Amino acid sequence: MMQIPLRRLLPAFLAGCLLAGPVAANAAEKEPTKLSLEQLRQRFTAPGDHYATIHGVELRYRDEGKGPVLVLLHGSSSTLNSWDGVVAQLKDHYRIIRYDHAPAGLSGSVSDAVAKSGTPPEDYVLGLMDKLGVDKATLFGTSSGGTLAYYTAASHPERVSGLILANAPADSVAEAKIPVTPELETEIKRAAEIGYKDRHYWQVYLSYLYGDTKRLTPATVDYYHITNLRPTEPNQRALYALSANKDTTKARLAAVKAPVLILWGMRDVVLPPAAGTALYDYLAGAESRSIIRMDTVGHFPALESPDAVADLVDAWMKRER
Repeated sequence: MMQIPLRRLLPAFLAGCLLAGPVAANAAEKEPTKLSLEQLRQRFTAPGDHYATIHGVELRYRDEGKGPVLVLLHGSSSTLNSWDGVVAQLKDHYRIIRYDHAPAGLSGSVSDAVAKSGTPPEDYVLGLMDKLGVDKATLFGTSSGGTLAYYTAASHPERVSGLILANAPADSVAEAKIPVTPELETEIKRAAEIGYKDRHYWQVYLSYLYGDTKRLTPATVDYYHITNLRPTEPNQRALYALSANKDTTKARLAAVKAPVLILWGMRDVVLPPAAGTALYDYLAGAESRSIIRMDTVGHFPALESPDAVADLVDAWMKRER
């Protein structure tokens, strides 16, 4: 395997997970290279989708089920659909809120004015909770969505009853060197040459991040490909909480007081097992800490093994009831 600086992988690595959508049936169509937000909304809007403007940004969200509230936070370049498998297992017992982090998925753009406003990313989580009348919730974040989750738990402990993190970075990864297969290195170079990431790129990329490629379906690859054809936004990461903010991140981790469950895919080549241990150690101020290591899973536990993740979350949520 080769090693390349993470800054070349970062836009894709920070992508959380995506779930299979209604794309496979269109596989025979000529492959597009770009799709506008309007085109993506026409193609993927589904029953249960709603929109709310929070601090000047239009967010697509879903609010399902009844019971203790779970707010699900996906990784960057992903969508709320990444949680479909987990939600299917839990929505009969919990109220589950999830949204597309702007400007990804079907959520709106981030204007220059919003980007310059200084509104912290966690205020969008809390703003949606306020919109939906939720005073307190358990936050479950994956990948960079996990960073957003612990930023929120640290800055507003009165709003967070619990924190669940799946393969979320704690140390800065911006300068890390990650082992990359020759196949993925070829795809990275080819995508740069043609100006977009085609379906084959996503097949190779997701295979690289999965712990067991037998779990990767063609429909998942199709969905990941199509939903990432949205043109690059001018303020693509303005609202993201990033672990590259080293001092801020360390301070936020130390400030978390809520009980924490960490789920860690042990076959993650981007964030290896030591990164999960570091995350656990940095959360020493939490009321309680648990880490569960999933031996056959890679970077995307909730996508790759949703039933197992749902069972673990359910058991942890019920621990005091």
